[in-house]
Amino acid sequence: MKLHQMPVDSRMKKRLGAISPDVKQILEHPEFRKLRGFPRHGYTNTHDHSLRVADMASRLAGKMGVDKESAVRVGLLHDMCFVSYYRNRRIPKKERHPGLYAFYHPEEAAENAKKFGLDRKELDAIRAHMFPLAVHLPKNRLALVLTLCDKKISAQECFYSFCRKIRLKMSEKK
Repeated sequence: MKLHQMPVDSRMKKRLGAISPDVKQILEHPEFRKLRGFPRHGYTNTHDHSLRVADMASRLAGKMGVDKESAVRVGLLHDMCFVSYYRNRRIPKKERHPGLYAFYHPEEAAENAKKFGLDRKELDAIRAHMFPLAVHLPKNRLALVLTLCDKKISAQECFYSFCRKIRLKMSEKK
């Protein structure tokens, strides 16, 4: 499925919110909504990226024998960090990170996700989602679902961003 065919729209949010009151609480929480202001993978933001990961995790969970609600919760909260790894002057310096974001953000995301009442297994999945870059290994199927979904969605987003840049460069040359 092409990325531009998987828009983040009200139907996706409604489908995810219908899974449980806990998921709906995350979707409506001001801190989760704040993730819209943090860029991710070139063309998108952390909020929309997390919705895509959660949506894919909800579909893969049943096939992998994983609790769907847990898969959605970790999908939504796996990048719950309020630091931009882009060197964007519009983002205040205290919210920019000088590098190595991939290595440290799983710990920060797990810490921030605690306020949503996640259990140890869910927090461990968040800590492991950057495998093989981060130090934590996926120890269970929930962590594997999150890791796989995050990698696939991230690759799609990066590829889409790359193709978009090429199209823009080609249109400039005409």
